[in-house]
Parts: sequence; structure tokens; C-alpha cells
Amino acid sequence: MMAHVSRRWLLATAAVSSFLPAIQARADDTVMRKRQYVDCRYGQLHIQVAEPKDTARAVKNAILCMHPSPASGRYYLDLIGDLGKDRIAMAADTPGYGESDRPPNKPPPMEGYSGAFADALENLGYGKSGKKADLLGYHTGCLIAVDLAIRRPDLIRKLVLVAVPYYDSVERQQKQLAGLDRRPYGEEPDKAVQMWDVTVKRRAKGVTLEQSIDQFLERMRPGDKEWWAYEAVFSYDSKNRFPLITQPTALLNPHGVLYKETLAAAPMIKGAKLVDLPELDHGVFSVGSHVIARETRKFLDS
Repeated sequence: MMAHVSRRWLLATAAVSSFLPAIQARADDTVMRKRQYVDCRYGQLHIQVAEPKDTARAVKNAILCMHPSPASGRYYLDLIGDLGKDRIAMAADTPGYGESDRPPNKPPPMEGYSGAFADALENLGYGKSGKKADLLGYHTGCLIAVDLAIRRPDLIRKLVLVAVPYYDSVERQQKQLAGLDRRPYGEEPDKAVQMWDVTVKRRAKGVTLEQSIDQFLERMRPGDKEWWAYEAVFSYDSKNRFPLITQPTALLNPHGVLYKETLAAAPMIKGAKLVDLPELDHGVFSVGSHVIARETRKFLDS
């Protein structure tokens, strides 16, 4: 009976994903969108790009956005569309997620992920003649951005960190690591059902069904390796690494699951600006992308 129900469920979700139009970012006639692949140490990195159609309007510093796990750069379609009105705005798929190639054999440490982004930025011409990019990270993307900024200050100008997974307790890190679901996929769809339940059925208020299904499909792409980047996050020595940040940094703090962690991270970064966002809690980039864009632009352009 279970197998019968499982097949029915999988067929139903496949039908939904086949017939539901792929979610589209908000249209803007002034912004041009494209996708590209850039070489990195793990193969190729996939990047979503938004920039002004009138190249003369691209007067602000370029920005690269790093997504939470296990999503992809599609998480930022609306954000880069907004920021892309006056600069090159990029959203990359972390290696092993979205359409980027997966690291071979085992989960890389944080410096592996940040190094892949450094490779990509270098291949895009950053680091030459003083050309630097700004970074925005959310959840997992925060720590990748932090590590990249520390290791390659020649590539990075400013940081915007949204909801920071700052874990300064070894005991808490070990608990998070122990809770990772490392099981391989089998014939039963329990892991897929769980992802559907979290992403679609229990989606945050204001997140549309179309948005949630798009996120579900992206979250399923990594397969049973979806936990790889989490291992790097929960193993990262945030307490000793965060004080090494030298770039101007803003921490945007929605009132969600990482509210207290973001408060704890702020004083660890010299001169960091903490921006409280009580109007946002969950589904931040689905319902509040315009708020993040506003605060990001205000900080980066100051």
C-alpha cells in the first residue's frame, strides 16, 4: 500500500512541476537578464545576472549574491532585478546546488566553497586593476561570503549579511552536525515529502504557491547531497574568523530563526552596521525582497 501511495505522490508532484509555469522575476524594461557559466575549481559555476540595458547606467559597484542551502541563485531573482537597475547584480549557484557542478567525492570545507567563488570572480576579471565586487549572503551564503572576504580582500569591497548563522559554541555546532540527514535516497519518498511539507505546505505567510513550488524544485536538485554545505556551516570557526573581516559590513536582521545569532555576530566585526528589520520574519526574499534591496543599496552606495 505504501509503495502505491508513494508512486501516486511522486506522479502528482511531477505533474505539478511539469505544468506549473516556471516562476518569473518581476519584469523591468530597463534591466537585461542573462545566465552564464564560469570556470572554478570544481568545474563550472552557474550565475544569474541582471544589469542595466543601457550600459551607461551601470555606475555602481557590482554585487554577487550567495544563497541559502539547499536553494540556488534563483532565490534572488527579484533582488538582483532591483539591484541590477544601476549595477551588475549576480546570483551564483553554490557548487553542488542549482546548476553548478558538484565537488567530487566529499563535502568541501568552507574554504573550498569560498575558493570556488574566488576562482569565478577572478575569471570574470575581478582582482585586476583594483576591481572589486560587493557580496550579499543569506544563511549559508553569509559564511561563504565572510570566508571569501577574509581570504581575498583583493576581490571584495563591502559585505551585506542577512540572517547570519553565527554559532560560537562547539557544543551547539556538534548538535547541529549530529542532526544532519545524511541518508541516501531510496525508493520511498519520505525525504521528498518532508521537503514538500516544509517548503510548500508550511510556507510562510505571503509566499505564493508558485514561489514555494519553484523553491521546492530547486531544493530537490542536490539530491541526497543537500546537506553538504550545512556541514561546512556547522564546522566553521565563526568566533575566531569574524573578527578578521576588514571590509565595511552591514548585518540585516529580520526577526526570524537567526535573529539572536545575527545580534551576536554584529559586535564581532569591527565597525559593522546592524540594521533591524522587524517587518520581516520568514519568507524574507519572497515577500520582502524590496526591503532587502533598499537597505543593501543604502549601505553599498553610502
